[in-house]
Amino acid sequence: MPTTLKAVVRWARQPVKGLLQLTRYREYVLFVCVTTLMGAKLGGGDFDLRLLIVLVANILVVGFAFMYNDVEDAPDDAMDEKKARRNPISAGIISPRMGKVACAVVSAILLGLYSLLGLLPFLLGAFCLALAFLYSWRVARLKSVPVADLISHGLSLAGLQFLCAYFVYDQGKPYSWLLFLSVVFISAYGELNNEARDIVVDKKAGIRHTADLIGMKWTKVLMVVAIAGAFAVIIYFIVAQIIPVWIFIVPAVLGPMLFAEKLWKLVRRESSFGEDREAFHDPALLIGAVTILAWFIADKIPLG
Repeated sequence: MPTTLKAVVRWARQPVKGLLQLTRYREYVLFVCVTTLMGAKLGGGDFDLRLLIVLVANILVVGFAFMYNDVEDAPDDAMDEKKARRNPISAGIISPRMGKVACAVVSAILLGLYSLLGLLPFLLGAFCLALAFLYSWRVARLKSVPVADLISHGLSLAGLQFLCAYFVYDQGKPYSWLLFLSVVFISAYGELNNEARDIVVDKKAGIRHTADLIGMKWTKVLMVVAIAGAFAVIIYFIVAQIIPVWIFIVPAVLGPMLFAEKLWKLVRRESSFGEDREAFHDPALLIGAVTILAWFIADKIPLG
């Protein structure tokens, strides 16, 4: 390798690493896959190019939300050692300008992808992008407005991805798009979980969100209500025969295998669900993804 090329590679290594860190892709890619596949399936979709395009667009719009949040929160994150290391701007790996340029590039690409899917998916995708921007932008900063934080988080990081995938096809049963409410509830639970976890740091930064307003006790109650609401919507869709009952064989089989060790620790009181609840999130998402994939595949199998 020529000396000049080696120097370029060496120079680019840190910014590339910082930009990849800025995306925080590990925190949402699996969840976006679940919401997108679910929306496409209920919309009458199939494994085709449109599904791939909407999946990539949905991942990018959520990626933008995380990236822009770190750009705007860099000064606040610098006040907490753990967050300062995680945020590549606070850590000095990349500059705020580079972070903003990366956000602009990602937003242009995702809008281009949504434009290939039709007018309604494009409008929903553009609304999602705008909401993600307003969630973190310091002039509006919806994340620090009680109630608005839950609504904007639920829509921009979950509900609108489901709807974009659904309306790419729009061939589902009447009103089946309303299942997006379940993913909005789950996302609201996630927002409350994050607010409860970061409440001390957020107070230092002057962020007054729902958890800070109602206190930890009622935040935990609201988290339970959000999960209960999500399950209530899903149960209704099962009763209405929009979601087939048989697909729950998959979580019934996978659940004990993925949760056995964690549940055993709870039973033996070696841990508490309140403290270790985040350890259940990724296995639950994996089960959700496999379940929906099984649904797609089963519908392709001829019945005789």
